[in-house]
Amino acid sequence: MLLTLRIRQFVLVDDWTLEFQPGLTLLTGETGAGKSILVNALGWIAGERADRGLVRKGADSAVVEAAFELDERSPAIDWAADRGFDEIVEERQVVIRREVRAEGSGKIRLNGSPCTLAMLRELGGRLLELHGQHDQQSLLSPERHLELIDRFGGHGKETAAVAAAFGNLEQAQKTRQNLQDRSTDRLRRAAELRADLAAIETVAPEPGEAERLDTERRVQANAVKLGEWLGTALAAARDGEPSAASLAAIAERAAREAAEVDPALVAAAEQFAAAGVELEDAASVLRDYRAHVSLEPGRLDEIETRRGQLKDLFLRFGPTERAVLDHAEVLREELDTLDQLDDALEAAAEAVLTAERDYTTAATRLTRARERAAKQLVPRVETELAELAMAKARFDVAWSPTDAPTLHGAEGAMFRLEANPGEGLRPLHKVASGGELSRVMLALHAVLENAGGGRVLIFDEVDTGVGGAVADAIGSRLAGLARRHQALCVTHLPQVAAYADGHLRISKRDRAGRTLASIESLDRDTRVEELARMLAGREPTSVSRRHATELLAAATAQARRR
Repeated sequence: MLLTLRIRQFVLVDDWTLEFQPGLTLLTGETGAGKSILVNALGWIAGERADRGLVRKGADSAVVEAAFELDERSPAIDWAADRGFDEIVEERQVVIRREVRAEGSGKIRLNGSPCTLAMLRELGGRLLELHGQHDQQSLLSPERHLELIDRFGGHGKETAAVAAAFGNLEQAQKTRQNLQDRSTDRLRRAAELRADLAAIETVAPEPGEAERLDTERRVQANAVKLGEWLGTALAAARDGEPSAASLAAIAERAAREAAEVDPALVAAAEQFAAAGVELEDAASVLRDYRAHVSLEPGRLDEIETRRGQLKDLFLRFGPTERAVLDHAEVLREELDTLDQLDDALEAAAEAVLTAERDYTTAATRLTRARERAAKQLVPRVETELAELAMAKARFDVAWSPTDAPTLHGAEGAMFRLEANPGEGLRPLHKVASGGELSRVMLALHAVLENAGGGRVLIFDEVDTGVGGAVADAIGSRLAGLARRHQALCVTHLPQVAAYADGHLRISKRDRAGRTLASIESLDRDTRVEELARMLAGREPTSVSRRHATELLAAATAQARRR
């Protein structure tokens, strides 16, 4: 149940705070007074797209805040439990605040906590059910008819099973098609793979090889200079006269003789001895290196050729030897897959057959559930139509099998109507006038809401195109529906407004050069005046007041009889 609604800086509204009661609340007012303001504001609460043009001119932002009390039927309770909103579950109250700024992003809060628009849409759809003239147009679309049948039948489990089976079938078909595409092209692809693999295996790169070749290339390119440098180093260190080694030996002997006088010089003598050993070792390394390194005729060309082969591999398959070798493994694996493609194709075909069987099972179960639901839906809709002054109307569901599996099952559905005897059953869009369509929509929603529940129902001028006895029937039906659900309805018909449990009148006035909309709750006397205005067209007359009093009395009596 909607308890309170506050609207600030919204179109023509400065600041409204409204309290609501159970049952049917009607909103009336002169043409252009802004009767749909409240419906638009509740649309924001339901998660509809916020039009910044609804922010009052000159205001930074518009704010709509609604407080709800949840009963045990409300689908919002399960939603809150699934998402961890324990406070909502325990207290059975929800407060939604939505601020839309004229510039920049807006804010949504749920019981004081930040909330995303996606979450608001989920929750709003469980709190509010908005019906307007656009619903009448969507009712003409056969795509909507399956949705309504499934909603009436409570086919959530069955539709979810079909959707899952359809997803599995699509995936299995996609896998099979990919394998078939690869099979068509596999000879060419296998030849490419083998050519690339042969290129790698012929060169047979080793990890770190390019770096070693770079070093050897520098050595071969500088072999002559290396020999000269090594000769100079050996002569200075060991082979020359005097050499660093011989001088170190002389220094050691002199230091030891001095140490015999002062032992403090022993350490210096040992350091000279160690230096001599280091020099001998260094000279040995240089001699060994010179013995093994020499300019090899043709070796530099071999190195350049090998480096070119590696560079080609790097350009084609990866920046390093390891990357090239890893790519070779990938090529081998794909070749193995191609070699086993026939087996994979056979397995994929079997998977498609299994998915088709699973889909058929799920779709058949849904089809039977829909047929059972339709058999219950049709007489209940006809009963509702009878109460809406269409006692002789016939309603049914025509089924049409789909050519291929779909996400929504194996059939389509179309609502058909015979508004008058002898016309024959035909699709809604071919037979229903505006007034008849309003009544069909109201009948359907009445049946659907009887099957569900827990939401506040909002009707925006669903009585368009009707009048007289039909308007009275719609008002009576809305009043009956409001016995099970809190309902709000914008109407321009006094016959409908007479059935209100609560009546709000919206008007507008000019103040300081600006137009403001105001809203007031009517008591019985002011209701008579409003109904009289609606009957008279503008200013109430004594005749219209008498007629209004009679309308209220008749509606009250009719409501008591229900």
